[in-house]
Amino acid sequence: MNQRLFQLDREWCMIHYPERPNGFAVMILGDHHHYVDERTSFWDQHEARKKWLKDLTAKGYIVYYSNLYGANWGSTQAVELAGRLYQYVKRTEIINSKIHILTEGMGTLVFKGLYPMMENNIRGVVMLTPCLSLSELIRQEKEQKFFYKKLVKELSRSRGMKKEDYEQILMHFEDDYELFKDIPIPLYIAQSYNVNRYKNQFPLIKDIYKHRLEKKISTDLFYVLPEKRYSLGLKFASYFALHEKEL
Repeated sequence: MNQRLFQLDREWCMIHYPERPNGFAVMILGDHHHYVDERTSFWDQHEARKKWLKDLTAKGYIVYYSNLYGANWGSTQAVELAGRLYQYVKRTEIINSKIHILTEGMGTLVFKGLYPMMENNIRGVVMLTPCLSLSELIRQEKEQKFFYKKLVKELSRSRGMKKEDYEQILMHFEDDYELFKDIPIPLYIAQSYNVNRYKNQFPLIKDIYKHRLEKKISTDLFYVLPEKRYSLGLKFASYFALHEKEL
């Protein structure tokens, strides 16, 4: 699998190239621990995700992503860099300007900020075990002291704020997950059974799914069994292909 590393704003980014390009691209917005450095990336090192990359590139997709300042939790800085990454790849690669987006966990928070900037350039989004609400995550982590302290530290660092001021995040993001209810682009949610970090997000997923079905907005919800994880790349590719009829 041919790939290239480069930097934007001193953050490492990676592009994976297909042998036979189909003209479409997938931007990945990864979870809080999905790093990219000067040598490799989490996706390139993780067995299952590397299989997904191979499946996507085998179907002709250019796939790209960035470190996005690490555990950014949807910060403005990360959202802006994701937008710059899109513009960079659009300029330097031969691809259709309307892209697919694949988010995992925290990456969904980045997508939430990115959507208003790019709504006309997104074909559809696949969200794998998404973190839809930062407020809900903070409430959940309060039950686990170690993870809660770590999260507060990451939030304060990513937003340049004092640790004691994080409560303002709760008020600001209280119901912002509802953005996903009415965005007109196709939405595919793949929910893993064995992920505990975002377990309290599932009632929000069901709320979004029910609303979108009632409004007849293109939506799918798929439950991922542990033994089926390796086949997800092909599922993602099949879903993306459904939304490529209009160039």
